[in-house]
Amino acid sequence: MRRVTERAKTCYTMAVIDLIKDKLKYYIPRSIECTGDIRASVVLPIFQKDGEAHVVLTRRTVKVKAHPGEISFPGGMFEQKDGTTRTTALRETCEEIGVRGRDIEIVGQLDDMRTLTGFVITPYVGIIPYPYEFKISPAEVAYLIFLPLAYLQKADPSIEEAAHQGKVERVQAIYYNNERIWGATCRILLNFRQVLVDGKVQS
Repeated sequence: MRRVTERAKTCYTMAVIDLIKDKLKYYIPRSIECTGDIRASVVLPIFQKDGEAHVVLTRRTVKVKAHPGEISFPGGMFEQKDGTTRTTALRETCEEIGVRGRDIEIVGQLDDMRTLTGFVITPYVGIIPYPYEFKISPAEVAYLIFLPLAYLQKADPSIEEAAHQGKVERVQAIYYNNERIWGATCRILLNFRQVLVDGKVQS
């Protein structure tokens, strides 16, 4: 992973929320065909405090079946009654952290990501108001993490090993306040960071 350029640093001197909206407006996300995998979707909830944008992450409890104890975005598995992955992401965000769908302005979509555990995740970027009265689901969420975008912008990912089904895989990870953000969550954040840097779209 190349280091973020000086151009990325100047991006953050702009109005951050306007920058996010502008970059995502024309971004065409890469889609992954979900054959034999489980379709899921998440929201990257972003709020601005004192001119600085933050991404809301969750530390999952050890009680959940999928990815216990890991850091993730609010979201979950697609259900047929949802109709769309966007609806799934909004529904699950409300269930997990108490942010109502009407309070989320979806401003774009990022690349689909496949996890080691057989999920294909569709990420949506949403702007939420601040301050907000979050209401976490104690069965699913241990606590919330507010990751500053300025920190993400300068983070230097490490390559680490993760064991899954008897195999050792190499994964990317970043650390914030001693929290390990790795796997698909890390890759989604890095995809988001790259979109903000250059706003490239697929040809």
